[in-house]
Amino acid sequence: MKSSYNDIKQIKSVNHLYSIIIPMYNEEHTIKEVIKSIPNHRKYKIFIVDDGSNDKSLQKLKDCYNQNIEIVCHTKNLGYGAALITGFKHAMGDIILTLDCDGQHDPMEIEALIKPIIFNKADVTIGSRYLGSCNYKVPLYTRLGEFFIKIIMITIFHQKISNNQSGYRCFRREILNVIDNNLNSGMGFTTEFLFECAYHNLKIIEIPINLNSRKFGHSSVELVKLVKEIMNILLKYFLKKCNSRFKAYFMKIMTNKFLNILYKLNKKSVKQ
Repeated sequence: MKSSYNDIKQIKSVNHLYSIIIPMYNEEHTIKEVIKSIPNHRKYKIFIVDDGSNDKSLQKLKDCYNQNIEIVCHTKNLGYGAALITGFKHAMGDIILTLDCDGQHDPMEIEALIKPIIFNKADVTIGSRYLGSCNYKVPLYTRLGEFFIKIIMITIFHQKISNNQSGYRCFRREILNVIDNNLNSGMGFTTEFLFECAYHNLKIIEIPINLNSRKFGHSSVELVKLVKEIMNILLKYFLKKCNSRFKAYFMKIMTNKFLNILYKLNKKSVKQ
């Protein structure tokens, strides 16, 4: 979904600074084009987090480097989540947006994700191919995995997010002060970040986007490792939610008992 001229004009008129976090690992063929495709906006600060690339990705960045781009490097590959967390620590301004550097996300749709945050329609926005379009056939295991996570989120948190593995996201920077700062460092980060936001009752909505096919290279996702990470995350938040409900139930019982004691004491004093 493309933002209209009036939408973009409204967004630019709001006094905010936006940090765009782009995790990078061996994307020498696409990173330059992704950076150049980001709309020229003086309120955007771009942070590229190189997660130990061993190709020419960093050299390609030099061709499009400017004062609005900051490069942060990991000395070794720490994982997708670790790269994003590093980016969050360097982020500036009120709003943070993340997108992948493999060319699948269209930077021209940045405003569409930012707008609901600015106008208080959501705390977190997710770019969704299910609401928009996808220019390639999504693997069956990806669709089944997202469907399974969607059902879990509806069951535990009563929030429906279909494209829950999307890396195209936007959120208020202030929520980093609320959520757990020890999130998954791998690809499981995309799931745990959503679960953590939902656990804290933050409003998450999906925004239609157009997802492009990957032209170069291949995904670095290790399926078996990702499944293990997600299963651990599901168990963690199921237990956290059960613990919260137990505490609420326990507090309700104790409060009722306390009130009953006060009532009896008051009744006794009246008789005397």
